Amino acid sequence: MQEDRAAFLRAVAAGIQDHLRRYIETDGGDGAYYRDMSAQGGDPKAKTLVLQTFGRRTGREQLAPLLYNTWGDDLIIVASKGGADQHPAWYLNILEAREVVVQVRDKRYRCTWHVAEGAERETLWRFMSAYYPAYAEYQTHTNRLIPVVVLTPVGEVAERFVWRPGEGVDAAMKEAGAG
Repeated sequence: MQEDRAAFLRAVAAGIQDHLRRYIETDGGDGAYYRDMSAQGGDPKAKTLVLQTFGRRTGREQLAPLLYNTWGDDLIIVASKGGADQHPAWYLNILEAREVVVQVRDKRYRCTWHVAEGAERETLWRFMSAYYPAYAEYQTHTNRLIPVVVLTPVGEVAERFVWRPGEGVDAAMKEAGAG
């Protein structure tokens, strides 16, 4: 069973890396802005952004392709990590930052952020779970309350991201031999 899980994680990691590579190399073009999430009950053209954080221990730039949706002028992302008991690395990194940079299609934006709480979280959780129904299932696999993050663009950034092999894969996946 452990071998099956490692093979699954390798396949997921390869898909994430390929998607991120295409997104960065095409600057959000050539269909890379979308990700087919229909196998998980989601949209075949689910919108994705690339989140840039910096490792809280290493200080190294990290890029993560994430599903998102818009709420007014804000961008909403979910720190689900597939329902794992630990938060994704990008979320832990964002907690240490005042601002982050995201790429949406061919534009990059500096964003302030906050973790939605209370009624705001419930509203946004329902909104995002309707957009990607697997989020509701993921919540049943963990005791942690899966965070919903609100990103508010505050300015454009001209500098393009650079893709590096292995980028976009969470450390836990790497430890399982997937990255």
